[in-house]
Amino acid sequence: MRKIICVMCVALILSAAVVGCGKKAEKPEDFTFSLTWGCYGISSYDSATGKLVKTTDATHPEDYVTEYHLTEQELARVWQLVCDLKPETYPVTYTPAPGWHSDPSETLILTVRRSGGEKTIAARDVAFAVEGMDEKGKLFLDTCRAIEEILTDTEEWKALPDYEFLYE
Repeated sequence: MRKIICVMCVALILSAAVVGCGKKAEKPEDFTFSLTWGCYGISSYDSATGKLVKTTDATHPEDYVTEYHLTEQELARVWQLVCDLKPETYPVTYTPAPGWHSDPSETLILTVRRSGGEKTIAARDVAFAVEGMDEKGKLFLDTCRAIEEILTDTEEWKALPDYEFLYE
C-alpha cells in the first residue's frame, strides 16, 4: 500500500512539474513541445529544434522538411492551449472518439516538455472524428488542430511542395 501511495505522489509531482499551469500563466522559458498530426501521422513539428515536416510519405521526404522557430507570441499561444488542455489529466495512450473508426486513420501525438519533466499524449491510428466525443476528446482535438493551424499558416510551411500523395 505504501508503495502505491509513493508512486501516486511521484506521478502527481511530475504532472505538476511538467505543466504547472495556472490561469493565464506565463510561458516558462524552458517550455518546448512537439506535435505529430495528420493522416497516419505524416506531419510533425518540434519546437526544440524547429524541425517542421509536411509529410514523410513522399518519394523524397527530405524535400518536405524545413526549419521554423515559433515567435514568442506563437509559443505563448501554444502554452495557453496546453494549459487549457491540462495534459496531466490524459493517459499516455488516448482515443478521443472511442468506437469510431475511419479509413484512413489519423495520428496525433502531443508532447509537452519542461525541465521538470515531459508528458506525451498519443492518439495513434484513431478516427478522423468530428462528433461522438466527450468534452475531453473534443478539447484534445481542438488543441491539436489549433497548434496545427499555427504551424500550417507559416510562410515556411506554405513554401514546401504540394503533397505528392493524397488520401481520401
